[in-house]
Amino acid sequence: MPELPEVETVRRALEKRIIGRKILAVESNFPKIVSTPSFKTFASQIKGSKIEAMFRRGKFLIFDLSGGLSMISHLRMTGHWLVTKNLPDSKFIHLKLKLSDGHTLAYSDIRKFGRIWLIERQDFALFKPFAKLGIEPLSKGFTMEAFSGRLAKYKNNIKQVLLNQQVVAGLGNIYVDEVLFSAGVRPSRKVPSLTKTEILKIFKAIRRILALAIKHGGTTVENFTTPEGGTGYFQNKLKIYGRKGQKCYNCKGTVSRIVIAGRGTHFCKSCQK
Repeated sequence: MPELPEVETVRRALEKRIIGRKILAVESNFPKIVSTPSFKTFASQIKGSKIEAMFRRGKFLIFDLSGGLSMISHLRMTGHWLVTKNLPDSKFIHLKLKLSDGHTLAYSDIRKFGRIWLIERQDFALFKPFAKLGIEPLSKGFTMEAFSGRLAKYKNNIKQVLLNQQVVAGLGNIYVDEVLFSAGVRPSRKVPSLTKTEILKIFKAIRRILALAIKHGGTTVENFTTPEGGTGYFQNKLKIYGRKGQKCYNCKGTVSRIVIAGRGTHFCKSCQK
């Protein structure tokens, strides 16, 4: 699933290509890709509107449209947006928005897990998926005090807590493994056992690693592609994730893999305590 760096990479790429463009036509071969409202209503409301701005909240993309509307997208496992004048003939392209500059903004999703919502911007606070999201880790609100305060509410292991979108919005499996390796903290450690120094190391690692991943266009492990059809490059910078059985970059020991919260979890028994 695309995590914060991948979604932010998509947002930045789309922002350069579609802001100021009008939506002239709307097509879909899978109307259920639009969760709310009905596809018929969705199409009629966004046709003729202008794409005014783009934002991200956690792993959600937000397209602000003229007329006070916001189109919200979650990519889930295999979704991605592309902008092109030569749209490929693919059964996996489930939404086509024809733009005023001759390009098409298209949503493709092999597994059809991704969803799109259209809401009135004035109802943002009522959008349920946003209500439970935690702190944005690259925002000014993400402070050591706020982070440690969130952690103090939990007693289970740190890996599971960091995956919880109510704690920190946008973190997923890849980056939690990378963060904990950087901080030298074993993913199975219970939160109450962590020292203030360890929590500070985790806090700093979150900001540093996410920023670095965005700089390198995110991580392409399986399905992630940019709106231009390219891939991310941070997979070449990964220190621990996906390296089971390989040598640890720090101590030359062997990288281990266990399952925590249903997720494959990579760590070094020597470097992470």
